[in-house]
Amino acid sequence: MLRIFATNRHFLDNSRYILFAYMLINDTLQLLSSVILFLLVIGLVTFPTVYCVPLLLLSTSTFMNTTLILATMSLERYVAIIYPLQCPAAWRSDRIWIIILSIWFLSFIFPMIEYSIGERDPAVDILSTPVLCQPIYINLSPIQGFCRFLDHHH
Repeated sequence: MLRIFATNRHFLDNSRYILFAYMLINDTLQLLSSVILFLLVIGLVTFPTVYCVPLLLLSTSTFMNTTLILATMSLERYVAIIYPLQCPAAWRSDRIWIIILSIWFLSFIFPMIEYSIGERDPAVDILSTPVLCQPIYINLSPIQGFCRFLDHHH
């Protein structure tokens, strides 16, 4: 499907199709990272934190990214209806990458903050101590644990 987008100039000149292709790539990354994390946890595979955190960041940010992409696609259609003859500069296909980068930044910043402000076990060396790749083992902060509990039971 992506090959069709890449080879057809009509798709590359339309921001709606660029956002759709971006959603396909994002959802593929989200699916792959989630399945890999699931299989690693089910198999009780442990490895150093330095390899686990990027995988968790990718999975979390792509998950958050999906809703932002859908909202952006809806907003793009709204703008196209409001301005049928003249597309605003930010929504043109040659500038849509600015919106895409903004979406990535927004979806990446919150998981990055969560994993960077948490408490670490001083006995765990992030380069060599193997851990199970789950957020609860990466961030031992009681406040973060409470927030996760509330989030899962809300």
